[in-house]
Amino acid sequence: MQGGRCCPGFIGRPPCPMRIIFHHYKESPYAEKIRTLLGHKQMHWCSVTVPRVAPKPDLAALTGGYRKVPVLQLGADVVCDTRLIAHEIEALTPLPSLAVLPGNLGNVLESWVDQHLFGRVVAFTFGSLADFLPDELLADRAALRGAPLDRTALKAAVPLATQELHAQMTWLEHALADRPFFNGPHPACGDFTLYATLWFAANGRFDFSAYPRLTTWMHLMKAFGHGTSTPMTAAEALEEAKTSEPRALPDSSADSLAACGLRLGQQVRITPELLGHGTDVVGELMTLNTERTVVRHHHEHCGTVHVHLPRLGYRVCAA
Repeated sequence: MQGGRCCPGFIGRPPCPMRIIFHHYKESPYAEKIRTLLGHKQMHWCSVTVPRVAPKPDLAALTGGYRKVPVLQLGADVVCDTRLIAHEIEALTPLPSLAVLPGNLGNVLESWVDQHLFGRVVAFTFGSLADFLPDELLADRAALRGAPLDRTALKAAVPLATQELHAQMTWLEHALADRPFFNGPHPACGDFTLYATLWFAANGRFDFSAYPRLTTWMHLMKAFGHGTSTPMTAAEALEEAKTSEPRALPDSSADSLAACGLRLGQQVRITPELLGHGTDVVGELMTLNTERTVVRHHHEHCGTVHVHLPRLGYRVCAA
């Protein structure tokens, strides 16, 4: 640390060219994925705590409307969604590598967790904890879903979710028969996505006792820790964005622009395909390619920033 504020870089490694600012809250499984990845990479980062429920005015000012967590900030560049955040972290700190080994589960595991397992874990955890969840949290998540959340219905869903989870845990247990991680001798992004999802299930008191290999793997993942973090206020993060310049833009793809019927410089709206009601990002289109969309956004509290979102899982259209 320098002057009571977090310094850039890595533990025992050459310094990173810019500070890593992470906007999150402790109960978020998506945030736990990135916190554990930061631990694996042994990185220093600045921690900005975001409210669990709306309104989130400081975060929305920074992102142009996106209020889900986590969000990674690098100066005046704001990166949303854990897949793209993991890509940024890998670019900043290539070692230890997250490379997918030939013949291993890799990206298939990550997609399966996101598209299938995570929803069942949420059903189990929310149902198991239904009597303890604050009303405002249920209302907030219902708004994101675009459908009501009822405590009685949540609790009624637990038996089926439990049955489905045990079937899938058995598959995961067998997959670890000859390897410490799902990627082999070292973890890849799929390991971190799965770990955060099962961490959330453990918070709902899921019983892992029948799965010793999976339990050992979870202990290995937990042992990475969260790196070294220093608290930062939202106001400090906004000021850092305001006093920074966005970095050079990645190239756009003419095919991607043509497929969407868009042109650079026009106002666009980016909408999550899942669990994203009320989280649209609106801004000036700066980059569109097969990996990401970048828009320019201006707010009096943070100045001009570039907001990065993945192409996969997001719709882009003229505003």
